[in-house]
Amino acid sequence: MDIGRTSVGGGYTSQRSKDNPDSRIGDADRCLEAAAQTYTKYLSSTLWGHASYINGLTRNVVWNETADAPLLYPYLLADSIGGDLKREKYSFSGGYADSRGRLAWGAELSYTALLQYRDVDPRPRNVVGKLDLSIGAMYRCIGNYYAGIGLGMMKYKQSNEVVFKSEMGVDKIYHLTGLGTHYNRFAGDGLSTCYDGYRFHLDLDIYPSSGRGAFATCRLSRFTFDNILSDLNKLPLAHAWHNQLEAEVGWLVPAAGHEHEWGATGSLRIYRRHGQEKIFGDATSAIYPVIGSNEMYADNAIDISVRGRWGRKISSISRFYLMLTPEWYRRTSAYIEPYNYRVVNSAALSAEAWGSLKIGRYWLFDSTLSIKGKFPYACELLLNNDDSEMSGLERAETGAFLLDSSLNVTVGFHVGILRTIADKFAISLEAEWNGNYWKSAGHLNYHAIKLNFIF
Repeated sequence: MDIGRTSVGGGYTSQRSKDNPDSRIGDADRCLEAAAQTYTKYLSSTLWGHASYINGLTRNVVWNETADAPLLYPYLLADSIGGDLKREKYSFSGGYADSRGRLAWGAELSYTALLQYRDVDPRPRNVVGKLDLSIGAMYRCIGNYYAGIGLGMMKYKQSNEVVFKSEMGVDKIYHLTGLGTHYNRFAGDGLSTCYDGYRFHLDLDIYPSSGRGAFATCRLSRFTFDNILSDLNKLPLAHAWHNQLEAEVGWLVPAAGHEHEWGATGSLRIYRRHGQEKIFGDATSAIYPVIGSNEMYADNAIDISVRGRWGRKISSISRFYLMLTPEWYRRTSAYIEPYNYRVVNSAALSAEAWGSLKIGRYWLFDSTLSIKGKFPYACELLLNNDDSEMSGLERAETGAFLLDSSLNVTVGFHVGILRTIADKFAISLEAEWNGNYWKSAGHLNYHAIKLNFIF
């Protein structure tokens, strides 16, 4: 028997900040999205697919001309002028899973393409391609417990080119190296760069298919990439690696008849990111020989959280749950010469309440209210840069530190409405708002609305 569901829809999101001290992330963003996803189950097999398109704009981005900056930092292309950045993003994915007896397996493949650009000087044109492949298998070993292993690979490529068309001259382009520093030798050169990287991950999981009892999951991953100056004979400017461990263990206890449930989860995330800069000799026939390398940049972090959840089925038409999450976080970053240093310690506490209500045969309502407080302590920033041209970048670096080291409160609200039509079709409407408030750095508001047709 064929069982499936398809959803087609779209949405609009808007984000605006006031008094944002970090110009590298811009002060406003908006985007339109259209997406479709499908799920089909036939006998023991399951197939799924997803496709989406996003058209967006980020306003007033300065000191960052590279797409996917959170993935590729600290080696970004930058200038002091900046401006609005437009983007178009396409995503496609599909997967397959099956089982035989005690054994289950599956695979998923996805591809994301991104074009980011600006129509006025400086004019970056960033083209990104990202291919992800994941495979996994699970075996029912004891009772209803499954043990599983998964492997994944991601191939990343970005071409990053800046063009000037004005006859009044060009602004200097910098190749950033972290914590307000840049590779001084190639400042103003190398307007065409690229990023070439791979990420591999290993997953280990154990969980009960009944949803009752202990579970554990662990992921080890390694991401490496090279920053290459394409128009300087593909000069390999820098190399970075990022190792990460993510683990989660917990216990879930639904009561008899599933009238209520409770659970507790502990999570750990640790990462280490280090960057190496190549040293070059004098150019011969426009080729710079590599004569050495120095590991100049380090960024290490640890994040620990505990989550408690309690839920109850109030009646046949309504459910409710509460979730409480304390968290501790520490991140240290350093650059060797000049010696720059950054450390952020913080504790956080978040709470979330969710409820749903079914009215009649056709209406379903749900809403979520959340609040999170972040309390930084023992934070420190030391910048020893002596470059008057880079004062704007140093202000952005100081602004980012202000965001991370300031008392912060986030409040969120989400509401969803689902209307069933003739038992085979449905329409859903979702609206979301988040407000982020810093004691010393203004505030940010996020809005989203989504409409989906389900059949």
